[in-house]
Amino acid sequence: MPLSVEEITERARDGSLRLKAEEFTDPAVRGAFSTYLGSPELNFSDAEFTAESMTVRGRCAVPALGPEPCPAVAEFVADTSGRTVVGFVLVVDAPKWRLPEPFPAHDLSPLQALGARSPVVVLDATPRTAGETGQERTPVVPGARWELPGLDEPVLFLASVHEGAFTVSARFPDGLTLPSLRYVADLPGCTGADAVTDHFPAEWQGLLASALPALREVTVSYAPGNGRVTGELEVDLAHEWPLLTGVTLGQVRARIALDSAARPNGWGGLSVELSGHLSVGGLESAVTVDLPALTAHGELADGSGLFEHAAPDLGKNGLGRLSFLCDLREGAFVVAGELLSPLEIAGVRIEDQTVLVSGGGDRALEVTLAGTLVVGGTRIGVKAARSTRGWGLTVEADRIAFRDISAWTEQAMGSGLPASLAELTLRELCFEVVPTPSGRLFAAAGSAEFPLPAGLRARAHLTTRISTGDGPSEVEATGSLLLDGPESSLMELDLVADKDPDATSWTATWAAQEGTTLGEALAPLLPATGSPMAGLPNLLPAVEKISLRYTAPTAAGASASLVLTTDTRQQARAVLVVTD
Repeated sequence: MPLSVEEITERARDGSLRLKAEEFTDPAVRGAFSTYLGSPELNFSDAEFTAESMTVRGRCAVPALGPEPCPAVAEFVADTSGRTVVGFVLVVDAPKWRLPEPFPAHDLSPLQALGARSPVVVLDATPRTAGETGQERTPVVPGARWELPGLDEPVLFLASVHEGAFTVSARFPDGLTLPSLRYVADLPGCTGADAVTDHFPAEWQGLLASALPALREVTVSYAPGNGRVTGELEVDLAHEWPLLTGVTLGQVRARIALDSAARPNGWGGLSVELSGHLSVGGLESAVTVDLPALTAHGELADGSGLFEHAAPDLGKNGLGRLSFLCDLREGAFVVAGELLSPLEIAGVRIEDQTVLVSGGGDRALEVTLAGTLVVGGTRIGVKAARSTRGWGLTVEADRIAFRDISAWTEQAMGSGLPASLAELTLRELCFEVVPTPSGRLFAAAGSAEFPLPAGLRARAHLTTRISTGDGPSEVEATGSLLLDGPESSLMELDLVADKDPDATSWTATWAAQEGTTLGEALAPLLPATGSPMAGLPNLLPAVEKISLRYTAPTAAGASASLVLTTDTRQQARAVLVVTD
């Protein structure tokens, strides 16, 4: 006949409780009597029954452990109705550290080195759950009890042995309250773990001091041969920590990792990972906190409100997973997420778009986009920001061919850049494309080495612009041309490329200082020996201006040429043509 909860309560009133195998219908429960208890009955003496927890404490005899009754605790399991008892979990204190068969035949005495007070055997005599097989169940598990300061009763840890190494573990679904975080050092093998508070920054020590930690889970491994102890602990620290105005960390939990062999003197391998639920600026996110940096990172549960406020025009594009990063010292945060449908920025389509929203602390909300632009086969990082006129993009590249940029502007802006600069390789290029009242503007700046005829050495800093609007596109390229001459002489000329994108020439001019002779002016442009100016008297008129006219090589095979024109204050002019 099934055993009811009321009947167990009634039987335990006189201090004794007898359980029979025939009172349970499940084969696994009945089999536990014959296999492990050695009898069809289990008799408790000195029984004390607690109805709220369905638990009986007392003493019972287990023949395999010896003839004398042992301290034992049985927790009963009821069916879904809560009225019928269908099984139990029995914890029996073993009289000896070496367990006999049919229990796991382990010698648990090495656990005394970790502070264990008594060995135990845990018998799971409960019905199998749906889908559970006999191979999945471990009906008997050894363990040991530890006495911890500040706790009224010893704490039970389950144990396993593999290749001579012991692992003890315990889980506390409702949390085991500790007097303070430093008490984790009293857990099995955790001597020295009280240094966990040192991993927190100074400004959080007050929060730790007021915390009443609750132990959730402990797993410790111990190798008796070399004494090494490793382990992990999970501890709830607080329901809620107010950090800054508008910044709260809730459900604060610490995961502590231990390794006594990390340093020769032990416990150098103590690490702490903090997790919780962060609320900042109306945002909610489960986060992991890096210590002692106090940066929190995770995924934003719902960013719709943030983007409705900060970037309502992005809502139609859809957002993927939103990563979240927050500085807990300042309250500043960054939210990043991929746009599911790419946004066309200033008429330009970029790939791999990610939206970034930053704010918090004393910062105003700012929205930017990041992505990838393909220029001439080169993938370049792109950033975009929004102004009152719409989104504009900014691109930076360490090195790229000018002709690749020109081909890209031809496609994106409807016009290429001056062909006279096509042979250049730009360095430290930065360009932007932004909306204007009448259209769009492309503006770029970069530096380059100039390939001039006759081995002349030149460097340039260039700026280029393409503006679109109601009429034809306007193209311009200007800059400064630096000529390196003998003995480190330097001439800086103002360069202007012909505006027609198909034109192959540019002009550079230099206004000479008063009194500069023709020989001095031409020195950077001529070889140090064999100069056509050699031997000319310095009585020639002083130079007022020098102009360079460069024509790039053509596809038909024409060589590059450089025409140098000098003007004097007496309106005299000299022309020098330099070719390869």
